[in-house]
Amino acid sequence: MRILTSLCAFASVAGAIKNPIISGWNPDPAILRVGETYYIATSSFEYFPGIPIYKSNDLANWELFSHALTSPRHVQLYGTPTGAGAWAPSLSYIDGLFYLASMTRWTYDPVARVWPRVFFSTSKDLVTWSDPVWCEPWGIDPALFQDPFTNKTYLNLMAPNNNVDRLWGIYQCEISLQTGNCIGEYRSLWNGTMEHNAAARDEGPKMFYKDGFYYLLIAEGGTDDLHRSTIARSASPEGPWTPNPQNPILFNGAYGYDNLTVQSTGHATFVETKEGDWYASFIARRKINGSSPLGRETFLTTVAWKDGWPILNNGNPITLSESFGREPDQQPFPDPFVDKFEGPELDPSWYQLRIPYTNNYRLFSGGNKTSCGRPSESGLVFNPNVFSLSERDTPAAMLRKQVSLNMTFSATLLSTKSGFGPRQSVGISAYLSEFQHQDIGVRGCTNQTGLCLFYTLRMNTTVQDQEISVNRSYIPAGLTLLIRAEPLKYTLGYVLGSDQPVWVASLASSWLAFAPANYFVFSGASFALFASGGGEPWPFDAPDVGFQNVREEYYEERIPDYDVWQ
Repeated sequence: MRILTSLCAFASVAGAIKNPIISGWNPDPAILRVGETYYIATSSFEYFPGIPIYKSNDLANWELFSHALTSPRHVQLYGTPTGAGAWAPSLSYIDGLFYLASMTRWTYDPVARVWPRVFFSTSKDLVTWSDPVWCEPWGIDPALFQDPFTNKTYLNLMAPNNNVDRLWGIYQCEISLQTGNCIGEYRSLWNGTMEHNAAARDEGPKMFYKDGFYYLLIAEGGTDDLHRSTIARSASPEGPWTPNPQNPILFNGAYGYDNLTVQSTGHATFVETKEGDWYASFIARRKINGSSPLGRETFLTTVAWKDGWPILNNGNPITLSESFGREPDQQPFPDPFVDKFEGPELDPSWYQLRIPYTNNYRLFSGGNKTSCGRPSESGLVFNPNVFSLSERDTPAAMLRKQVSLNMTFSATLLSTKSGFGPRQSVGISAYLSEFQHQDIGVRGCTNQTGLCLFYTLRMNTTVQDQEISVNRSYIPAGLTLLIRAEPLKYTLGYVLGSDQPVWVASLASSWLAFAPANYFVFSGASFALFASGGGEPWPFDAPDVGFQNVREEYYEERIPDYDVWQ
Protein backbone atom coordinates (compact mmCIF):
# COMPACT_ATOMS: atom_id res chain seq x y z
CA MET A 1 0.00 0.00 0.00
CA ARG A 2 1.26 3.47 -0.87
CA ILE A 3 1.66 5.96 1.94
CA LEU A 4 1.51 9.73 1.74
CA THR A 5 4.50 11.65 3.02
CA SER A 6 3.78 12.71 6.58
CA LEU A 7 2.16 16.10 7.05
CA CYS A 8 3.33 18.16 9.98
CA ALA A 9 3.14 21.79 10.97
CA PHE A 10 5.14 23.95 8.57
CA ALA A 11 7.77 25.47 10.84
CA SER A 12 11.43 26.26 10.39
CA VAL A 13 12.37 25.00 13.85
CA ALA A 14 10.32 22.22 15.37
CA GLY A 15 10.15 21.66 19.10
CA ALA A 16 8.05 18.74 20.31
CA ILE A 17 4.54 19.09 18.79
CA LYS A 18 3.32 22.15 16.90
CA ASN A 19 -0.08 22.82 15.37
CA PRO A 20 -1.72 22.01 13.09
CA ILE A 21 -0.59 18.38 13.31
CA ILE A 22 -2.36 17.59 10.00
CA SER A 23 -2.39 20.67 7.81
CA GLY A 24 -4.90 21.34 5.08
CA TRP A 25 -8.60 20.79 5.58
CA ASN A 26 -9.13 17.76 7.84
CA PRO A 27 -12.09 18.58 10.08
CA ASP A 28 -13.72 16.64 12.90
CA PRO A 29 -10.64 14.55 13.83
CA ALA A 30 -11.45 11.44 15.85
CA ILE A 31 -8.32 10.04 17.48
CA LEU A 32 -7.80 6.45 18.69
CA ARG A 33 -4.82 4.53 20.05
CA VAL A 34 -4.48 0.78 19.55
CA GLY A 35 -1.25 -0.62 20.95
CA GLU A 36 1.54 1.78 20.08
CA THR A 37 -0.17 3.31 17.04
CA TYR A 38 -2.44 6.34 16.91
CA TYR A 39 -5.10 6.83 14.26
CA ILE A 40 -7.15 9.86 13.24
CA ALA A 41 -10.21 9.80 10.96
CA THR A 42 -11.55 13.06 9.50
CA SER A 43 -14.52 14.26 7.44
CA SER A 44 -14.31 14.20 3.64
CA PHE A 45 -17.66 15.71 2.49
CA GLU A 46 -18.16 15.40 -1.31
CA TYR A 47 -14.65 14.04 -1.97
CA PHE A 48 -14.02 10.40 -2.91
CA PRO A 49 -12.63 8.12 -1.56
CA GLY A 50 -14.16 9.17 1.72
CA ILE A 51 -13.04 9.45 5.35
CA PRO A 52 -9.23 9.56 5.29
CA ILE A 53 -7.48 7.76 8.13
CA TYR A 54 -4.07 8.97 9.25
CA LYS A 55 -1.65 7.14 11.52
CA SER A 56 1.27 8.07 13.75
CA ASN A 57 3.62 6.42 16.21
CA ASP A 58 4.50 9.62 18.06
CA LEU A 59 1.50 12.02 17.83
CA ALA A 60 3.73 14.55 16.07
CA ASN A 61 4.22 13.13 12.57
CA TRP A 62 1.21 11.80 10.69
CA GLU A 63 0.82 9.98 7.38
CA LEU A 64 -2.20 9.12 5.27
CA PHE A 65 -2.82 5.42 5.86
CA SER A 66 -6.14 4.52 4.21
CA HIS A 67 -9.71 5.56 3.44
CA ALA A 68 -12.82 4.01 4.93
CA LEU A 69 -15.31 4.76 2.14
CA THR A 70 -13.91 3.37 -1.09
CA SER A 71 -16.97 2.05 -2.91
CA PRO A 72 -20.51 3.17 -3.79
CA ARG A 73 -21.56 0.46 -1.33
CA HIS A 74 -19.96 2.53 1.43
CA VAL A 75 -21.10 6.03 0.46
CA GLN A 76 -23.50 7.60 -2.06
CA LEU A 77 -22.43 11.00 -3.42
CA TYR A 78 -24.53 11.57 -6.53
CA GLY A 79 -25.32 15.25 -7.12
CA THR A 80 -23.97 16.06 -3.66
CA PRO A 81 -23.22 19.78 -3.24
CA THR A 82 -20.22 21.26 -1.50
CA GLY A 83 -20.90 21.13 2.23
CA ALA A 84 -22.74 17.82 2.12
CA GLY A 85 -21.27 14.31 1.90
CA ALA A 86 -19.49 12.24 4.56
CA TRP A 87 -19.44 13.98 7.92
CA ALA A 88 -17.87 13.65 11.36
CA PRO A 89 -16.55 10.09 11.72
CA SER A 90 -15.63 8.42 14.99
CA LEU A 91 -13.31 5.49 15.64
CA SER A 92 -13.70 2.73 18.22
CA TYR A 93 -11.91 -0.54 18.87
CA ILE A 94 -14.27 -3.23 20.14
CA ASP A 95 -13.51 -6.93 20.55
CA GLY A 96 -10.57 -6.87 18.17
CA LEU A 97 -12.31 -4.89 15.42
CA PHE A 98 -12.08 -1.27 14.34
CA TYR A 99 -15.46 0.45 14.15
CA LEU A 100 -16.03 3.61 12.16
CA ALA A 101 -19.34 5.41 12.67
CA SER A 102 -20.40 8.24 10.40
CA MET A 103 -23.24 9.64 8.28
CA THR A 104 -23.73 11.09 4.81
CA ARG A 105 -25.66 14.21 3.90
CA TRP A 106 -26.94 13.59 0.39
CA THR A 107 -27.77 17.24 -0.15
CA TYR A 108 -27.42 20.38 1.93
CA ASP A 109 -28.46 23.54 0.11
CA PRO A 110 -31.16 26.25 0.28
CA VAL A 111 -33.73 23.90 -1.25
CA ALA A 112 -33.24 20.67 0.68
CA ARG A 113 -31.22 19.14 3.50
CA VAL A 114 -31.47 15.39 3.18
CA TRP A 115 -29.54 12.61 4.84
CA PRO A 116 -30.22 9.01 5.81
CA ARG A 117 -29.74 7.37 9.18
CA VAL A 118 -26.30 6.99 10.71
CA PHE A 119 -24.20 3.90 10.05
CA PHE A 120 -21.08 2.06 11.17
CA SER A 121 -18.61 -0.21 9.39
CA THR A 122 -15.97 -2.62 10.70
CA SER A 123 -12.43 -3.53 9.73
CA LYS A 124 -9.62 -5.71 11.01
CA ASP A 125 -6.87 -3.57 9.49
CA LEU A 126 -8.39 -0.13 8.68
CA VAL A 127 -7.91 -0.91 4.99
CA THR A 128 -10.72 -3.30 4.04
CA TRP A 129 -14.08 -2.21 5.43
CA SER A 130 -17.41 -3.98 5.71
CA ASP A 131 -20.57 -2.72 4.10
CA PRO A 132 -22.35 -0.22 6.36
CA VAL A 133 -24.66 -1.36 9.11
CA TRP A 134 -27.50 1.15 9.21
CA CYS A 135 -28.66 2.24 12.64
CA GLU A 136 -32.20 3.11 13.66
CA PRO A 137 -31.60 6.68 14.91
CA TRP A 138 -31.58 9.64 12.55
CA GLY A 139 -29.01 12.35 13.15
CA ILE A 140 -25.34 13.19 12.72
CA ASP A 141 -21.97 12.73 14.47
CA PRO A 142 -22.49 9.14 15.67
CA ALA A 143 -20.00 7.44 18.00
CA LEU A 144 -19.92 3.97 19.57
CA PHE A 145 -18.88 3.37 23.18
CA GLN A 146 -18.56 -0.03 24.85
CA ASP A 147 -18.94 0.00 28.63
CA PRO A 148 -15.80 -1.76 29.99
CA PHE A 149 -17.82 -3.27 32.85
CA THR A 150 -21.09 -4.43 31.27
CA ASN A 151 -19.86 -4.80 27.65
CA LYS A 152 -22.99 -2.97 26.54
CA THR A 153 -22.38 -0.90 23.41
CA TYR A 154 -23.99 2.52 23.18
CA LEU A 155 -24.63 4.68 20.15
CA ASN A 156 -24.33 8.38 21.02
CA LEU A 157 -25.25 10.99 18.41
CA MET A 158 -26.58 14.46 17.73
CA ALA A 159 -30.27 14.15 16.92
CA PRO A 160 -33.52 16.16 16.95
CA ASN A 161 -36.09 15.65 19.68
CA ASN A 162 -38.67 14.92 16.98
CA ASN A 163 -39.33 15.70 13.32
CA VAL A 164 -41.55 18.70 14.09
CA ASP A 165 -39.79 20.87 16.67
CA ARG A 166 -36.32 19.70 15.65
CA LEU A 167 -34.57 20.84 18.81
CA TRP A 168 -31.16 19.23 18.53
CA GLY A 169 -29.34 17.58 21.41
CA ILE A 170 -27.26 14.55 22.35
CA TYR A 171 -29.18 11.26 22.27
CA GLN A 172 -28.30 7.65 23.03
CA CYS A 173 -29.45 4.06 22.91
CA GLU A 174 -27.86 0.71 23.60
CA ILE A 175 -27.27 -0.82 20.19
CA SER A 176 -26.87 -4.21 18.57
CA LEU A 177 -23.59 -4.42 16.70
CA GLN A 178 -25.14 -7.05 14.44
CA THR A 179 -28.25 -5.15 13.31
CA GLY A 180 -27.67 -1.51 14.23
CA ASN A 181 -31.03 -1.51 16.03
CA CYS A 182 -31.63 0.02 19.43
CA ILE A 183 -31.99 -2.71 22.06
CA GLY A 184 -32.52 -0.30 24.92
CA GLU A 185 -34.26 2.98 25.65
CA TYR A 186 -33.66 5.82 23.21
CA ARG A 187 -32.99 8.75 25.51
CA SER A 188 -31.92 12.37 25.60
CA LEU A 189 -28.52 12.51 27.30
CA TRP A 190 -27.52 16.15 27.57
CA ASN A 191 -28.30 19.45 25.89
CA GLY A 192 -24.97 21.09 26.63
CA THR A 193 -24.33 24.44 28.26
CA MET A 194 -25.77 26.96 25.80
CA GLU A 195 -29.39 28.04 25.44
CA HIS A 196 -31.39 25.10 24.11
CA ASN A 197 -33.43 26.42 21.21
CA ALA A 198 -33.79 25.87 17.48
CA ALA A 199 -30.33 27.36 16.92
CA ALA A 200 -28.61 25.04 19.42
CA ARG A 201 -26.01 22.74 17.91
CA ASP A 202 -24.88 20.21 20.51
CA GLU A 203 -22.78 17.82 18.45
CA GLY A 204 -19.84 15.42 18.24
CA PRO A 205 -20.46 13.32 21.39
CA LYS A 206 -17.47 11.25 22.52
CA MET A 207 -17.81 9.04 25.61
CA PHE A 208 -15.01 7.46 27.66
CA TYR A 209 -14.41 6.07 31.14
CA LYS A 210 -11.75 7.24 33.60
CA ASP A 211 -11.24 6.77 37.34
CA GLY A 212 -14.82 5.96 38.31
CA PHE A 213 -16.58 8.38 35.98
CA TYR A 214 -18.07 8.22 32.53
CA TYR A 215 -17.33 11.38 30.57
CA LEU A 216 -19.38 12.89 27.77
CA LEU A 217 -17.36 15.31 25.63
CA ILE A 218 -19.31 17.36 23.09
CA ALA A 219 -19.01 20.39 20.80
CA GLU A 220 -21.31 23.41 20.88
CA GLY A 221 -21.81 26.77 19.23
CA GLY A 222 -21.92 25.81 15.55
CA THR A 223 -18.91 25.51 13.26
CA ASP A 224 -17.72 29.13 13.24
CA ASP A 225 -16.24 31.44 15.87
CA LEU A 226 -18.59 30.27 18.64
CA HIS A 227 -17.39 26.66 18.31
CA ARG A 228 -16.19 25.13 21.59
CA SER A 229 -15.82 21.92 23.57
CA THR A 230 -17.66 21.18 26.79
CA ILE A 231 -17.76 18.12 29.03
CA ALA A 232 -19.95 16.45 31.65
CA ARG A 233 -19.54 13.31 33.79
CA SER A 234 -21.72 10.65 35.38
CA ALA A 235 -21.53 7.47 37.41
CA SER A 236 -23.40 5.73 34.56
CA PRO A 237 -23.09 5.86 30.76
CA GLU A 238 -26.82 6.55 30.73
CA GLY A 239 -26.58 9.63 32.99
CA PRO A 240 -27.63 11.84 34.68
CA TRP A 241 -24.77 14.17 33.72
CA THR A 242 -23.01 16.82 35.77
CA PRO A 243 -21.41 19.57 33.66
CA ASN A 244 -17.88 20.71 34.34
CA PRO A 245 -18.15 23.99 36.31
CA GLN A 246 -15.25 25.33 34.19
CA ASN A 247 -16.95 24.77 30.81
CA PRO A 248 -16.09 25.42 28.06
CA ILE A 249 -12.81 23.54 28.31
CA LEU A 250 -11.69 24.60 24.81
CA PHE A 251 -12.79 27.92 23.29
CA ASN A 252 -10.38 30.32 21.61
CA GLY A 253 -13.29 32.61 20.80
CA ALA A 254 -13.33 33.62 24.45
CA TYR A 255 -10.24 35.72 23.70
CA GLY A 256 -11.90 37.64 20.86
CA TYR A 257 -13.14 36.41 17.49
CA ASP A 258 -10.93 38.86 15.59
CA ASN A 259 -7.97 38.53 17.90
CA LEU A 260 -6.15 35.18 17.90
CA THR A 261 -5.34 33.51 14.59
CA VAL A 262 -6.56 30.11 15.80
CA GLN A 263 -10.38 30.09 15.98
CA SER A 264 -13.35 27.69 15.82
CA THR A 265 -11.72 25.31 18.32
CA GLY A 266 -13.87 22.30 19.18
CA HIS A 267 -15.12 18.85 18.18
CA ALA A 268 -12.51 17.27 20.45
CA THR A 269 -11.64 13.63 21.13
CA PHE A 270 -9.40 12.49 24.00
CA VAL A 271 -6.67 9.84 23.84
CA GLU A 272 -4.37 8.37 26.50
CA THR A 273 -0.79 7.39 25.73
CA LYS A 274 0.83 4.21 27.00
CA GLU A 275 2.66 6.35 29.55
CA GLY A 276 -0.60 7.72 30.94
CA ASP A 277 -0.44 11.19 29.35
CA TRP A 278 -3.64 12.55 27.84
CA TYR A 279 -4.13 14.58 24.67
CA ALA A 280 -7.08 16.00 22.75
CA SER A 281 -7.43 16.17 18.98
CA PHE A 282 -9.74 18.93 17.76
CA ILE A 283 -10.58 21.17 14.82
CA ALA A 284 -9.53 24.77 14.40
CA ARG A 285 -9.25 27.35 11.66
CA ARG A 286 -6.24 29.56 11.02
CA LYS A 287 -7.75 32.97 10.39
CA ILE A 288 -5.85 34.92 7.76
CA ASN A 289 -7.05 38.52 7.74
CA GLY A 290 -10.47 37.31 8.85
CA SER A 291 -10.90 34.27 6.58
CA SER A 292 -9.58 30.71 6.46
CA PRO A 293 -8.72 29.40 2.98
CA LEU A 294 -7.46 26.05 4.33
CA GLY A 295 -10.69 25.47 6.22
CA ARG A 296 -10.72 23.52 9.48
CA GLU A 297 -7.52 21.63 10.21
CA THR A 298 -6.52 18.98 12.75
CA PHE A 299 -4.95 20.28 15.95
CA LEU A 300 -3.73 18.61 19.14
CA THR A 301 -3.22 19.78 22.71
CA THR A 302 -2.39 18.46 26.16
CA VAL A 303 -4.95 17.34 28.73
CA ALA A 304 -4.22 17.50 32.45
CA TRP A 305 -6.59 16.29 35.16
CA LYS A 306 -7.54 18.09 38.39
CA ASP A 307 -10.32 17.05 40.76
CA GLY A 308 -11.68 14.68 38.13
CA TRP A 309 -11.96 17.33 35.40
CA PRO A 310 -9.77 17.90 32.30
CA ILE A 311 -7.74 21.06 31.72
CA LEU A 312 -6.72 21.56 28.10
CA ASN A 313 -3.46 23.31 27.22
CA ASN A 314 -2.98 24.29 30.88
CA GLY A 315 -5.99 26.54 30.56
CA ASN A 316 -4.29 28.76 27.97
CA PRO A 317 -5.50 29.71 24.47
CA ILE A 318 -4.26 27.70 21.50
CA THR A 319 -1.53 29.51 19.56
CA LEU A 320 0.60 28.56 16.58
CA SER A 321 3.95 29.46 18.12
CA GLU A 322 3.73 27.15 21.11
CA SER A 323 5.10 23.61 21.21
CA PHE A 324 4.08 21.08 23.80
CA GLY A 325 4.14 17.50 24.95
CA ARG A 326 6.82 14.95 25.75
CA GLU A 327 6.70 13.30 22.34
CA PRO A 328 9.61 13.42 19.84
CA ASP A 329 10.11 16.57 17.80
CA GLN A 330 8.23 16.91 14.54
CA GLN A 331 10.16 16.68 11.34
CA PRO A 332 10.76 20.01 9.54
CA PHE A 333 8.40 20.85 6.72
CA PRO A 334 8.54 18.18 4.05
CA ASP A 335 10.48 18.01 0.81
CA PRO A 336 8.58 19.00 -2.34
CA PHE A 337 5.78 16.67 -3.36
CA VAL A 338 6.46 15.33 -6.85
CA ASP A 339 4.14 12.99 -8.74
CA LYS A 340 5.23 11.75 -12.18
CA PHE A 341 2.30 9.31 -12.39
CA GLU A 342 4.69 6.44 -13.02
CA GLY A 343 3.10 3.75 -10.87
CA PRO A 344 0.13 1.48 -11.51
CA GLU A 345 -2.07 3.50 -9.12
CA LEU A 346 -2.51 7.11 -8.17
CA ASP A 347 -0.98 8.40 -4.97
CA PRO A 348 -3.71 8.03 -2.29
CA SER A 349 -3.69 11.77 -1.64
CA TRP A 350 -5.58 12.38 -4.92
CA TYR A 351 -9.38 12.63 -4.79
CA GLN A 352 -12.30 12.85 -7.18
CA LEU A 353 -15.47 14.86 -6.65
CA ARG A 354 -18.47 12.73 -5.72
CA ILE A 355 -18.84 9.11 -6.82
CA PRO A 356 -17.15 8.42 -10.17
CA TYR A 357 -19.54 6.30 -12.23
CA THR A 358 -17.29 6.32 -15.30
CA ASN A 359 -13.53 5.94 -15.67
CA ASN A 360 -12.34 9.54 -15.78
CA TYR A 361 -8.60 9.00 -16.11
CA ARG A 362 -5.89 6.51 -16.95
CA LEU A 363 -2.19 6.29 -16.17
CA PHE A 364 0.53 5.84 -18.77
CA SER A 365 4.15 4.93 -18.31
CA GLY A 366 6.77 5.80 -20.90
CA GLY A 367 6.65 3.49 -23.91
CA ASN A 368 2.90 2.83 -23.80
CA LYS A 369 0.72 4.23 -26.56
CA THR A 370 -2.22 6.55 -26.23
CA SER A 371 -5.56 6.03 -27.96
CA CYS A 372 -4.20 8.18 -30.82
CA GLY A 373 -1.43 5.67 -31.37
CA ARG A 374 1.56 7.83 -30.47
CA PRO A 375 4.14 6.95 -27.80
CA SER A 376 3.20 8.70 -24.61
CA GLU A 377 5.12 10.39 -21.89
CA SER A 378 4.52 9.02 -18.41
CA GLY A 379 1.57 10.82 -17.01
CA LEU A 380 -2.09 11.07 -16.18
CA VAL A 381 -4.43 11.14 -19.18
CA PHE A 382 -7.99 12.29 -18.67
CA ASN A 383 -11.10 10.81 -20.23
CA PRO A 384 -12.96 14.14 -20.30
CA ASN A 385 -16.74 14.20 -20.01
CA VAL A 386 -19.41 16.87 -20.38
CA PHE A 387 -19.03 18.18 -16.83
CA SER A 388 -16.75 20.86 -15.41
CA LEU A 389 -15.76 21.85 -11.88
CA SER A 390 -18.86 24.07 -11.80
CA GLU A 391 -21.37 21.20 -11.95
CA ARG A 392 -22.69 19.05 -9.12
CA ASP A 393 -21.53 15.88 -10.84
CA THR A 394 -18.21 14.07 -11.34
CA PRO A 395 -15.98 15.90 -13.81
CA ALA A 396 -12.73 14.45 -15.12
CA ALA A 397 -10.68 15.98 -12.33
CA MET A 398 -8.21 14.93 -9.65
CA LEU A 399 -7.75 17.02 -6.52
CA ARG A 400 -5.19 17.30 -3.71
CA LYS A 401 -5.76 19.23 -0.49
CA GLN A 402 -3.81 22.44 -0.15
CA VAL A 403 -1.54 21.71 2.82
CA SER A 404 0.32 24.99 3.28
CA LEU A 405 -0.56 28.67 3.29
CA ASN A 406 2.71 29.42 1.47
CA MET A 407 3.42 27.12 -1.46
CA THR A 408 3.47 26.72 -5.24
CA PHE A 409 1.43 24.12 -7.12
CA SER A 410 2.70 23.42 -10.64
CA ALA A 411 1.59 20.91 -13.26
CA THR A 412 3.23 20.21 -16.63
CA LEU A 413 0.81 19.42 -19.44
CA LEU A 414 1.21 16.48 -21.79
CA SER A 415 2.06 17.78 -25.23
CA THR A 416 -0.29 17.18 -28.15
CA LYS A 417 0.03 17.15 -31.94
CA SER A 418 -3.30 18.85 -32.55
CA GLY A 419 -5.76 21.16 -30.85
CA PHE A 420 -9.41 21.28 -29.85
CA GLY A 421 -12.31 23.70 -29.73
CA PRO A 422 -13.25 26.60 -27.44
CA ARG A 423 -15.52 24.45 -25.28
CA GLN A 424 -12.85 21.86 -24.55
CA SER A 425 -10.30 22.69 -21.87
CA VAL A 426 -7.53 21.22 -19.76
CA GLY A 427 -5.97 22.97 -16.79
CA ILE A 428 -5.46 23.38 -13.06
CA SER A 429 -7.53 25.08 -10.39
CA ALA A 430 -7.45 26.47 -6.88
CA TYR A 431 -10.74 24.83 -5.92
CA LEU A 432 -13.14 25.35 -3.03
CA SER A 433 -16.55 24.53 -4.48
CA GLU A 434 -18.63 24.47 -7.64
CA PHE A 435 -19.12 28.22 -7.02
CA GLN A 436 -15.52 29.16 -6.22
CA HIS A 437 -12.66 27.79 -8.27
CA GLN A 438 -9.89 29.77 -9.91
CA ASP A 439 -8.73 28.11 -13.13
CA ILE A 440 -5.85 28.45 -15.57
CA GLY A 441 -5.49 26.19 -18.59
CA VAL A 442 -5.60 25.71 -22.33
CA ARG A 443 -8.62 25.72 -24.65
CA GLY A 444 -9.45 26.49 -28.24
CA CYS A 445 -9.46 30.24 -28.81
CA THR A 446 -12.95 31.75 -28.91
CA ASN A 447 -12.51 34.31 -31.70
CA GLN A 448 -9.50 33.03 -33.58
CA THR A 449 -7.86 29.80 -34.66
CA GLY A 450 -5.40 27.87 -32.56
CA LEU A 451 -5.13 27.38 -28.83
CA CYS A 452 -5.30 29.96 -26.07
CA LEU A 453 -4.20 30.04 -22.49
CA PHE A 454 -7.12 31.13 -20.36
CA TYR A 455 -7.81 32.02 -16.79
CA THR A 456 -11.21 32.15 -15.15
CA LEU A 457 -11.83 33.63 -11.71
CA ARG A 458 -15.10 32.60 -10.07
CA MET A 459 -16.12 34.66 -7.08
CA ASN A 460 -19.49 33.10 -6.28
CA THR A 461 -21.79 34.71 -8.88
CA THR A 462 -19.10 36.98 -10.43
CA VAL A 463 -16.91 35.52 -13.20
CA GLN A 464 -13.86 37.00 -14.91
CA ASP A 465 -12.51 35.23 -18.00
CA GLN A 466 -9.52 36.09 -20.19
CA GLU A 467 -7.69 34.42 -23.10
CA ILE A 468 -4.07 34.73 -24.22
CA SER A 469 -3.11 33.24 -27.58
CA VAL A 470 -0.21 30.77 -27.52
CA ASN A 471 0.21 31.12 -31.31
CA ARG A 472 0.07 27.37 -31.72
CA SER A 473 -2.51 24.81 -32.76
CA TYR A 474 -1.22 22.24 -30.27
CA ILE A 475 -0.02 22.06 -26.68
CA PRO A 476 3.76 22.45 -26.78
CA ALA A 477 6.12 20.31 -24.72
CA GLY A 478 7.17 21.82 -21.41
CA LEU A 479 4.11 24.02 -20.81
CA THR A 480 3.67 24.20 -17.05
CA LEU A 481 0.72 25.81 -15.26
CA LEU A 482 1.31 27.49 -11.90
CA ILE A 483 -0.66 28.52 -8.81
CA ARG A 484 1.26 30.50 -6.22
CA ALA A 485 -0.61 30.32 -2.92
CA GLU A 486 0.26 32.86 -0.26
CA PRO A 487 -1.58 33.65 2.96
CA LEU A 488 -3.40 36.66 1.49
CA LYS A 489 -3.68 35.85 -2.22
CA TYR A 490 -3.53 33.30 -5.03
CA THR A 491 -1.65 34.09 -8.25
CA LEU A 492 -2.10 32.16 -11.52
CA GLY A 493 0.61 31.81 -14.12
CA TYR A 494 2.48 29.60 -16.56
CA VAL A 495 5.99 28.87 -17.78
CA LEU A 496 7.15 27.39 -21.09
CA GLY A 497 10.30 25.33 -20.93
CA SER A 498 13.14 27.19 -19.24
CA ASP A 499 11.52 30.62 -19.61
CA GLN A 500 10.68 32.75 -16.60
CA PRO A 501 7.16 32.37 -15.12
CA VAL A 502 4.48 34.65 -16.50
CA TRP A 503 1.89 35.66 -13.88
CA VAL A 504 -1.46 36.59 -15.38
CA ALA A 505 -4.02 37.00 -12.56
CA SER A 506 -4.41 37.12 -8.80
CA LEU A 507 -7.20 37.39 -6.27
CA ALA A 508 -7.60 37.55 -2.51
CA SER A 509 -7.39 34.24 -0.67
CA SER A 510 -10.66 35.08 1.08
CA TRP A 511 -12.46 34.02 -2.11
CA LEU A 512 -11.39 30.46 -1.29
CA ALA A 513 -12.94 30.60 2.17
CA PHE A 514 -16.73 31.08 2.08
CA ALA A 515 -19.86 30.06 0.23
CA PRO A 516 -22.62 32.05 -1.48
CA ALA A 517 -25.56 33.13 0.65
CA ASN A 518 -27.55 30.20 2.07
CA TYR A 519 -24.96 27.65 0.95
CA PHE A 520 -22.31 25.98 3.09
CA VAL A 521 -18.64 25.13 2.73
CA PHE A 522 -17.14 22.93 5.43
CA SER A 523 -14.01 21.88 3.53
CA GLY A 524 -11.07 24.05 2.48
CA ALA A 525 -9.03 24.80 -0.61
CA SER A 526 -7.69 22.06 -2.87
CA PHE A 527 -5.66 22.06 -6.07
CA ALA A 528 -7.27 20.37 -9.05
CA LEU A 529 -6.18 18.93 -12.38
CA PHE A 530 -9.07 18.88 -14.83
CA ALA A 531 -10.22 18.40 -18.42
CA SER A 532 -13.73 19.10 -19.67
CA GLY A 533 -15.84 18.96 -22.79
CA GLY A 534 -17.66 22.09 -21.60
CA GLY A 535 -21.13 20.59 -21.84
CA GLU A 536 -20.35 18.45 -24.90
CA PRO A 537 -18.76 15.01 -25.25
CA TRP A 538 -15.02 15.20 -25.83
CA PRO A 539 -14.57 15.08 -29.63
CA PHE A 540 -13.68 11.64 -30.93
CA ASP A 541 -10.82 13.06 -32.98
CA ALA A 542 -9.44 15.40 -30.31
CA PRO A 543 -6.05 14.58 -28.77
CA ASP A 544 -5.44 12.94 -25.43
CA VAL A 545 -4.92 15.58 -22.75
CA GLY A 546 -3.51 15.35 -19.28
CA PHE A 547 -0.42 15.98 -17.21
CA GLN A 548 3.13 14.75 -17.22
CA ASN A 549 3.87 15.62 -13.61
CA VAL A 550 2.83 17.67 -10.61
CA ARG A 551 5.12 19.43 -8.15
CA GLU A 552 4.40 21.19 -4.88
CA GLU A 553 7.00 23.47 -3.28
CA TYR A 554 6.53 24.51 0.34
CA TYR A 555 7.91 27.62 2.00
CA GLU A 556 8.03 28.85 5.56
CA GLU A 557 4.62 30.17 6.56
CA ARG A 558 5.37 32.65 9.38
CA ILE A 559 1.74 32.89 10.44
CA PRO A 560 1.39 35.14 13.52
CA ASP A 561 -0.44 34.18 16.71
CA TYR A 562 -2.70 37.19 16.26
CA ASP A 563 -4.71 37.82 13.10
CA VAL A 564 -3.06 41.12 12.31
CA TRP A 565 -1.82 41.69 8.74
CA GLN A 566 -0.39 44.79 7.13
